[in-house]
Amino acid sequence: MELSALLNKMFIFIVLMVIGYVLARRGLFGPAFTKTASSLVLNVFMVGTILSSMISTGAEQDLKDIAEILLMTSVMTAFGYAVSAAAARLIPMKKELQAPAELLMACSNNMFIALPIAEAVYGSYAVFIVSVSCIPFNVLLYSYGVWRMKGSGGGKGLGLRDMFSIPLIATLLGILLIILRVPVPTAVRGVLSSLSGATMPMSMMVIGASLGSVSLLDAFKKPLLACTSAVRLLIVPALTYFVLRLLTQDTTLLMTNLIISGSPSAVLCSVIAVQYGRDAVFSSEGVQHSTICSMLTLPLLIQVFSHFV
Repeated sequence: MELSALLNKMFIFIVLMVIGYVLARRGLFGPAFTKTASSLVLNVFMVGTILSSMISTGAEQDLKDIAEILLMTSVMTAFGYAVSAAAARLIPMKKELQAPAELLMACSNNMFIALPIAEAVYGSYAVFIVSVSCIPFNVLLYSYGVWRMKGSGGGKGLGLRDMFSIPLIATLLGILLIILRVPVPTAVRGVLSSLSGATMPMSMMVIGASLGSVSLLDAFKKPLLACTSAVRLLIVPALTYFVLRLLTQDTTLLMTNLIISGSPSAVLCSVIAVQYGRDAVFSSEGVQHSTICSMLTLPLLIQVFSHFV
C-alpha cells in the first residue's frame, strides 16, 4: 500500500479516537457508556465482521489453508510471549511489576485495533486471519498469562469457560461453516455486512473514550512504560516478521501477522491485573501508552516491512 493511502486510513482512525476522547473528557461518554459500547462492539459488531469475512472468503479456503493460518498465528503469539518473558527479566523494574509488564508486552489488542486496521489495509482475508488468531490468543492468555499474573496475588480463578469469548465462538462457527460448505442466505449476509460496517468507527471511538478515563500525562512520565511499549510495538513485531518470513510465502498472511504483533497492549491486561491483585493502574496506563504510540508505529511498520515482501 502506498504511504499516502495508508496515512489517510490512519488519519481516519485517529480522528475517530479523538472524537471518542473529547466526548469522554466532556462527560458525554462516561465509564458506563464505554463498558456498554465495548461489549456491543466485541460481541455484536465484531461477530458480524468475523462471520462476514469468513463467508466471503470461505469459498477460497480449505483445511490446509486454515491449518497454515492457525500455525502462523500460533507461532506469532507464542514467539511474542517468549520475547516478552525475556524482556521482562532484562528490563530493570520492581519484581511486583514483572508479571503485569510481561503481559503488556506479550498480549496484543487483536480485535479492537488489529482487526479494523487489517481489514482497511488488506481486506476480508486479513479479517479471517485476525479471527483465527483468537484461538492461540485465548489459549495462551488464559493459561500461561493467567498463571504468570496469578503468582501469589490470589484472586478469583478463571476456568476453561473464560477462554471461549464470543469472537472466538464466532471464529469456530465460521470455520465450521467453511468446512461443511454451508450455504448462507443472502439476507443473513446482508445483516452481517451491515454489522461489519460499524466495527471500525465504533472500535476507534470506544478506544478514544477509554483514554479519557486515565491521565495520559502520567503514563508518558514513566520510563518503564516507554520500554514496554517499545517492546510491544517495535521489537516483538520486527522479530516476529523475520521468523514468519521463513515459514510462509503468503504476503497477506505475513503482513497481517505483523499488524497483530505490532498492535498495542490488550485491554484484558488491565482486567486480569484487577482480577489477581496486581497493579491495575500501571496496567491501564500501559495499555493507553501503547495505544497512543501505535497510531505512529503501526503505519511505520506496515510501510517499512511491506518493502521486504
